[in-house]
Amino acid sequence: MIQEIIILNDKGVPIFFHSFSGSSDKDSDYHVIASYFDQICRFTKYGFKESLNTLKMNKSVFYFYTDPKSCFHLIFKCDNKVDNKKLKKKLIDNIAVRVFDKFLAKFKTELINFNGNFSQFKSFSFEIDEIVKSKGFLRNYEGNPEII
Repeated sequence: MIQEIIILNDKGVPIFFHSFSGSSDKDSDYHVIASYFDQICRFTKYGFKESLNTLKMNKSVFYFYTDPKSCFHLIFKCDNKVDNKKLKKKLIDNIAVRVFDKFLAKFKTELINFNGNFSQFKSFSFEIDEIVKSKGFLRNYEGNPEII
C-alpha cells in the first residue's frame, strides 16, 4: 500500500511530504530524496525522450505522476506488493489527480507567491489521508501502520 507521498513544484523543489506511518523521522530527508528523483525524471525525459512512471526497488515501488496543467510532480512510495498492473497504476493515477485538484485549489495563492515556506502546506496531510483512504489504499492502516 502507499507509504509516503511527496509533491514537487514545477521547478523540482519538494514542497510537501506525508508519511502514512505517522513517522516524522523522514521529514528532513525527503528534500534530498525528492530532488534526486526529480533529477532521474529529468534525465529520462531529456536523455531518452520518455517519462519515468515506476521505479522498483527491493522493498519499495515508486510511482511518478506529473500534473499536465501545473507540471507539478507527485511521487508515491509504495510497498513492493503493489505491482505494476495497469489497474493499480490507473488507480494510483486517479489518486494523484484528486490530490493535485485539491492541493492546487487549496494553495493557489501560496503557490503563486511561494517564498520557500514549506510549513504552510503541512495542513494538507488531513486531505491526503481522506483521499487515499477513500480509494482503499490504506487497508490495514489502523491495525498495523507498517503494512501500508
